[in-house]
Amino acid sequence: MSHRIGLPHMRFWTLVRRAFPFAVVTAVAVSALIATPDTAPTQTSQAAAPRPATLHELDVPATQAPDVPAASAAPAATPSPSPSAPERSEVRQQAVPPAPEKTAHEKAGPEKDGTDEVATLPRTTVRPFSMVGVTWARGGEDFDVKVALRKNGTWGAFQTLDTDRDAEADAGPEVGRAGTDPLWVGSADGVAVRVTSPSGQRPADLKVATIDPGRGSDVAPAAATVGQPKIISRSSGGAKGPTKGNECSAPVYGASTLGAVIHHTAGNNDYTKAQSAGIVRATQAYHTGARGWCDIGYNFLVDKYGQIFEGRRGGIAKQVRAAHSGNGPVNERTVGISMMGTYAKVAPTAATKKAVADLVAWRFSLAKLKATGTYTLGGLRLNRIVGHRDVLSTECPGAAAYAWVTSSGSTGLRQEVARRLAGSSSTPSTPTPPTTTPTSGKDIKSLAAAIGSEKLGKLVRKEWGNSVQRRAIYQNMDLLWTKAAGAFSVTSVVRREWHRTGEQGGRLGFPISSRSSTGDANVKYQRFQKGSVYIVGTGSATKAYAIYGPIFESYKTVKGTSGPLGAPTSTVLRDRTGYQRVTFAKGYMEYSEGSRAVSTWYKNGSSPDQLTVPSDRSVVINGRGFGHGIGMSQYGAQGAARQGKTFQQILASYYPGTSLAQRSGSIRVLVGDATSSTVTVRARSGLVFRTLASSSGTTLPTSSSGTPITNWRIRVSTADATKSVLEYRAGSRWRVFRDRIWRGSAQFQATSLGLVLPNGSVREYRTAIRSTLPASGSKERKTVNVLSLDDYTRGVVASEMPSSWQQEALKAQAVAARTYAVRTLMPSRYYDVCDTTSCQVFKGLSGETANTDKAVAATRGSILTYQGKPALTQYSSSSGGASAPGSAPYLKAHLDPFDGWSGNANRSWRVVVKASTIERAFPKVGTLRSLTVTQRDGTGDWKGRVVSIRLTGSKGTQTVSGPDLRFALGLKSHYFRLG
Repeated sequence: MSHRIGLPHMRFWTLVRRAFPFAVVTAVAVSALIATPDTAPTQTSQAAAPRPATLHELDVPATQAPDVPAASAAPAATPSPSPSAPERSEVRQQAVPPAPEKTAHEKAGPEKDGTDEVATLPRTTVRPFSMVGVTWARGGEDFDVKVALRKNGTWGAFQTLDTDRDAEADAGPEVGRAGTDPLWVGSADGVAVRVTSPSGQRPADLKVATIDPGRGSDVAPAAATVGQPKIISRSSGGAKGPTKGNECSAPVYGASTLGAVIHHTAGNNDYTKAQSAGIVRATQAYHTGARGWCDIGYNFLVDKYGQIFEGRRGGIAKQVRAAHSGNGPVNERTVGISMMGTYAKVAPTAATKKAVADLVAWRFSLAKLKATGTYTLGGLRLNRIVGHRDVLSTECPGAAAYAWVTSSGSTGLRQEVARRLAGSSSTPSTPTPPTTTPTSGKDIKSLAAAIGSEKLGKLVRKEWGNSVQRRAIYQNMDLLWTKAAGAFSVTSVVRREWHRTGEQGGRLGFPISSRSSTGDANVKYQRFQKGSVYIVGTGSATKAYAIYGPIFESYKTVKGTSGPLGAPTSTVLRDRTGYQRVTFAKGYMEYSEGSRAVSTWYKNGSSPDQLTVPSDRSVVINGRGFGHGIGMSQYGAQGAARQGKTFQQILASYYPGTSLAQRSGSIRVLVGDATSSTVTVRARSGLVFRTLASSSGTTLPTSSSGTPITNWRIRVSTADATKSVLEYRAGSRWRVFRDRIWRGSAQFQATSLGLVLPNGSVREYRTAIRSTLPASGSKERKTVNVLSLDDYTRGVVASEMPSSWQQEALKAQAVAARTYAVRTLMPSRYYDVCDTTSCQVFKGLSGETANTDKAVAATRGSILTYQGKPALTQYSSSSGGASAPGSAPYLKAHLDPFDGWSGNANRSWRVVVKASTIERAFPKVGTLRSLTVTQRDGTGDWKGRVVSIRLTGSKGTQTVSGPDLRFALGLKSHYFRLG
């Protein structure tokens, strides 16, 4: 039931064991990011001591039915302290009942725009805070999130929080929780939340986070080097950095810098210069404590006064991978710079613009980049300097800031950076003012005139926008213009679908074509910046389907509607957690948000589930993971530890619903390499012999008549095989010790014992080596090591997991291994557990290491229980991104967010198997013609692991299980696709 890790320099690993997703949310608030400058400030009397940022979370309850008043439960709650707050932070959680404060909350019901209100936190009094954000478990539809705040005793109106749409598909290894951008509010002590969804789906585990930024010391920027602007560093602020052992404690660096992405933090713009450091601290607390990232998401932050703050740890001149864009490759190869404030309608200050231009120019000079030009990364073609909205569907960095970033005028960011790179930072004496109306291509005004007022209908909102993109709304259609593509109308069913996906700021973006025909008279389409809307059918039966993202890109590669899939019959749907699907007339496509792979199924049979043996008789199999995938992924445990998860969190993720408990005692381990009925040990001081029928033992001598004794042994009597004889070796001869002959089992005892194996090698064990009868009256003997549970666990962890891995991963392995051992205890049998990959690999004292011993000691006696009994803590090398279902309620099938880190060589694999190999393994089929997967377990890429597969050949068909095929062909797992 176990397998070996396929990596160099690693021990062979067992792959059988355990499972679970995280049940406990722990937010990690971070200490002050900015504290004291490099040079000591002038001393003042009674200066306030620095205080770290503090984060609090409240659950947001589901909205009640519209006819039930929300004001029907307990009063609003104030958060209470968590019993186990992490070091350097104060994290509190409190479930909040759906009750309003007095009569202030409205009834739950649909919003005026027709979307469903799916979750509501009534007006709730909380501890004073300065920043707020809302997070939820990844998966589900797009959600619109609004908050209302109480400031100075007065409740304000609801305001929308920016959400990074599409972020979860491409965020890379540092995924965390989905959520809004944080909102800086200055000072507030009350919060209300309203969440709406077009489909009525409620986000899971919805929480609102409020952050007190704490207090820092005076800040001062570090002295600038030539070309480098002054930057307030983390070290000058006294930040302690990420939690030891998490993803950011050893920063990841991109191969080179390819560009810059400009953001805004959102929130009020009326903060003081002294509050800027607090905004940075609060943002870091939100990113780490609520979003679950390992450090602040931005590389740099710039306030409205032109102060530049170092963000993510790793070096201001280095290409540190951050978490700012929602696209993993873009995070790794670009500089993320966030302007502190909201710049939807108000442009950044002159000081902000200058600082951002100085910073980008300096970083570009280090990378030898030009300010203009394009590059391809993360599935996108990007300009060297872009706004966040160019990478992801978001309003960030705000329309006014975006206009400055992308302006082709002489005062635009790109031109400012270009001047600095050319050796001049001065602004031209007569700058050209930015264009306020489009001048190139067809504009909205001329398009409206060409369409005519009768078709347009009544003007709902007059034209607005900037020099890059504009929009006007009429009763019957929307007119939109972009500088790159011109003006186009969006009407009827396309308009409704475009609105459903979030309009120009949503999944599709701006239109870039009018409706176009396809080879099918019943199918048309309209192209948008990030996808297309397909119009299928005619008359009243006409339907529109929006396709975007990776599925859209893959659909284009198979020739779209004219290809083998035909026209779409659905939009992008969330088929199951972590997967998006679009159905077509002749098949469907599925996108995995974990592996970021698109798989295609065709109705004619060509799919990951079916393969016709090709002419070269080679069968290609692509797979995921190593082992059965049930319970804990060992690579996943390491991945979680690298992200800063504790061993308790790791265990809770893979074995949900279990509890930690204490267990002591001994265990009997069958020594598999001791194949002889004779048990031989090295002689040493303190060695004791005892028969199991006796409660006392005999201390054995180390010499005989002055001759050193080298070995002791228990062998089967040649006169009566039901009896055993104790002998010693002094010189070259074996002699019987004091005529010791007996029936039954006996053992050698010592702190450590050197067991001599049949091949002559010596392996060290702890406590006792027993010669035992497998059954009463047996003429055979078995060798068993008897020792404490914790000493046994020391030998297992060192054999099952690389000792160089993170301590929290080793601790999780220790608890899982100890629990697995307790589960095997069987007094009615002569041993409890074996020492091979059929159970858990155990190499005794010889296999122990200092690092793994440390993890075992830290979890001494700890096991997992379920309903008071030891849990079945199965585990395997790698889940491949999806844990398989097991036989216990806590061994659940679920997506594994930790298994996919860069060091996991078993996450994905590919093999080519000759058809003749399959024919030899399953001769009943004759000459193999095809393979067809008939059932999967439903979790993961391609709908999960193969449960059964049909082999068709010249002599007939044979259906075998996925695991049987795996073992027959030597595959790493039964989580695979064909072709």
